[in-house]
Amino acid sequence: MRFYRATSFIFPRHYTARIFTISFGAVHIPLITYLVLEAIRGHWDWPTFTVLLISTVIGSGFAIAGLAGLLRPVSVATRGMRALRDGTPAQDIPAGGPDMAGELLESVAHALRSTSERFDELKDMAVTDPLTGLFNRRGFAELLEQDPSARGTLALLDGDRFKQVNDQLGHAEGDRLLRSIADRLKDRTRSQDVAARWGGDEFVVFLKDMSIDEARRVLKRVQLSLRRRPIARLDGIPVTFSAGYAEISAMSAEAIEAAVKEADREMYSRKREERMAGA
Repeated sequence: MRFYRATSFIFPRHYTARIFTISFGAVHIPLITYLVLEAIRGHWDWPTFTVLLISTVIGSGFAIAGLAGLLRPVSVATRGMRALRDGTPAQDIPAGGPDMAGELLESVAHALRSTSERFDELKDMAVTDPLTGLFNRRGFAELLEQDPSARGTLALLDGDRFKQVNDQLGHAEGDRLLRSIADRLKDRTRSQDVAARWGGDEFVVFLKDMSIDEARRVLKRVQLSLRRRPIARLDGIPVTFSAGYAEISAMSAEAIEAAVKEADREMYSRKREERMAGA
């Protein structure tokens, strides 16, 4: 490190140029020595000088070309680490040999692979609900906003008597209920539809290119499946969910929020009507 620091004044921001400069000077030492000797003697042997000059130029060319090739792994490794630092995708790191440069390339390649895998895991965690495996709010909004021209129906689902499930049957049973509802939604919606856990016992589903009536029929089948093959019962009655619906024709954060609020109002309005009818 001492020599590295001592020569840092030579192209301080360009390591390769510094190596080339030092190597160029080293290659010219025989020629410089000959010139000094001839100056001291006061006699010039031009044929010998010409041969030395040509040899030095050719040697310098070979030295520069060889050093450029030998420094290539360092350059590749540096670009890879710079990409890692900046969080940008990097090209594949080529394999090296069983020497120091090869070990450097392998270390950088390993760091890039590990970081990329960890980044993908963190990205998935950021947009996925860990309990149900569905998208969370952020993932739902980000996915919908990728297709701003999409239209369809947004449905908001709220588990019926879910607090009683946790109180009477336990939180483990409540978690199992949420996972099972998520599985039913996955099974009975299309690949172009998007389901997410909105929070607590609420789910949101975007049914692409569907009217509200069509969306009602789809989620009615999910409700029927929960009644025919109950996940949990309270007082002998299968636990299911209530739903509210809103049409949406522009995929923006504001439009999604407005549709959720509209669906939420309808859902609670239906719940009040059902409570009054059962009273």
